[in-house]
Amino acid sequence: MRPGVTSPGSGRRRWLTWLLALCAVWTLGAIVWAGYLLFTPAGDTSQEAVERRAGMHHDQHTAAGRYYLPTHAELEDDGTAVLRYRVGNGQDSSVKDFLRTYDIAAKPRRVSPSEVTYSDRFGEVRREFTVTYNSSPGPGGYDHARITVRAWSDGASGDDAP
Repeated sequence: MRPGVTSPGSGRRRWLTWLLALCAVWTLGAIVWAGYLLFTPAGDTSQEAVERRAGMHHDQHTAAGRYYLPTHAELEDDGTAVLRYRVGNGQDSSVKDFLRTYDIAAKPRRVSPSEVTYSDRFGEVRREFTVTYNSSPGPGGYDHARITVRAWSDGASGDDAP
């Protein structure tokens, strides 16, 4: 072959080399991306963020070893976190267990024949728990109770918050 003249296969080899290099870079990028996803902790969902704000997230009460999932969670415009729970009338799920799980030792205040409220603090968060009992046709019991938690920071809404 004469100098300066390339063989017909050299263009294909050069193209194949670039293609293999591109595949290697793509594979390396996919491995880095997968590693990032696997080893980066997931952030809180919006519900978990409201739970944390109210001091009701399960990570904040690890000694309990259990937790309740709210049926409703929202953050109001004034910064008040509102959570609603439905608690059954059983050994595993009861108002007493709920209060014990979240270290609520406040004395209850009767609001109506079927409602009781508790007020406490969790760090710098003031919380008000309203327990509404739904009566049962059975003797001396209730079907379930609805627990509404309203929590606000002392600095955010002041002492006269909801």
